Amino acid sequence: MSKVVNLSELYPGAHNDSVLVVQEALAQAVGLDFSSGPGVYGERTREAYAKWQQHLGFSGADADGLPGMQSLKKLGARFGFEVRGEGESGRVPSPVPGHGVTYRYGIQNPRYLAGYHTGDDYASMQGTSVVAVRDGSIQWSNDNGGAYGRWVGLQADNGRVYVYCHLWQRGVITGQQVRAGQQLGKVGATGNVTGPHLHFEDHPPGPFVYAHTRKPAW
Repeated sequence: MSKVVNLSELYPGAHNDSVLVVQEALAQAVGLDFSSGPGVYGERTREAYAKWQQHLGFSGADADGLPGMQSLKKLGARFGFEVRGEGESGRVPSPVPGHGVTYRYGIQNPRYLAGYHTGDDYASMQGTSVVAVRDGSIQWSNDNGGAYGRWVGLQADNGRVYVYCHLWQRGVITGQQVRAGQQLGKVGATGNVTGPHLHFEDHPPGPFVYAHTRKPAW
């Protein structure tokens, strides 16, 4: 394989060689016509990638037209390009360093408006640091999350928006550029909670929409 695609370069509005390689593959996979925007990750390319995700069996927020490592590697294996990007732009293993998921995404529970748990929870002591999982910019940082309490939205360099909820303290402001591993705030128990933890959600780009989530991945 001589062609290389960097996952971190694939996001809405991107214009680069990685996008062009993916477009060429999508032309063969799902019939994408990218003649009007070669190398540009526009709406037509996003729709085509969503078709590829659906072809692989993904649905809902997992077929949103934003490449993930699993679907991209399968596209590369079929159409002859190598995928890079895990860690290249800066990534960390957990939004709460040293802590793992204690209550996972997707658990059915009627007490949630969506009927299921819309993110992953990381239980830890109040005041524990929470960090950016990837490089990006702060889309919002305020105390107006309602049931989510004090919260921060990270617009990451992979096109996703990662939402940090129930914070005790916020350490960033809207529009601020951050690096993977940088502290965004501290674990708390604000909003509708039973104890201190980080509720962490993974959303597509754009304004926050409740339950428009997928299993968190970065």
